[in-house]
Amino acid sequence: MFKTFSKLRYLFPFLKKEQKTEESLSKAIRKIDFDKFQSAIHHKIINRNYFITALTHRSFLKIRKDSPKLNLISNERLEFLGDAVLDLIVAEFLYRNFPLNEEGDLTKFRSILVNKRFLAERAKNIGLMNFLLASNTALKSIDQGYDAILADAYEALIGAIFLDTGYENAKIFLNHEIFSKLDVKWLNQFDENYKSKFLEYSQAHTEFIPDYKVIKEEGPEHHKLFTVEVHLANHCLGIGKGKSKKQAEQEAAKNALQNLDAIEKLGIKKKK
Repeated sequence: MFKTFSKLRYLFPFLKKEQKTEESLSKAIRKIDFDKFQSAIHHKIINRNYFITALTHRSFLKIRKDSPKLNLISNERLEFLGDAVLDLIVAEFLYRNFPLNEEGDLTKFRSILVNKRFLAERAKNIGLMNFLLASNTALKSIDQGYDAILADAYEALIGAIFLDTGYENAKIFLNHEIFSKLDVKWLNQFDENYKSKFLEYSQAHTEFIPDYKVIKEEGPEHHKLFTVEVHLANHCLGIGKGKSKKQAEQEAAKNALQNLDAIEKLGIKKKK
């Protein structure tokens, strides 16, 4: 039987390639030190499969076509779930713990607590990048400051905890990682909502609202660079670049806020 299989591998070299690919991927998965990982996230794991998925970036699956037996999927669906769980837990926490704050304040705090930069910082705090299954190129982009991969993996991790042991344990995780450290000064360093500030200014001083347009996309799928213009009354007031559309829009709004004198020159400011 073994000799027959050996002959088949010789006659059909793709079988050898498939076995080698599977062994390589399996070896990578085995490198995840779940004892250290559990310690880092302060959560006792019941079903490892959820967390393997949470740690699997799509760049790791480029060779999956050659290894269907491993049945791996990327963390994108878990990220979708984790994003929703995070939104609800954050909203509940803010509602219960900031009873004197208006809805606008709560919305501002929530936007900070769920933005990519903040979540990437939280991911770095637990060393999540040390456990990720990703291509060398994707891992290198993290070192270069690309926040999206880490932020997405963090949301996927929240989704994994939710599926593994439920909503209350997801709350415990976020309480330990975020809420127990929460204060306004700490939050303010992540307040980069220039879009909100520019919208408020536009509504207060003009009859128009900002319009954001993506004018350029470049780079590979996992490491894109977006260029965005922000327009007011069909006039471009700012341009920004970023590794996500949201980041580029924020940069464009920030640029526009530094260019407010143009609104006066264009004659679109409200008359007193």
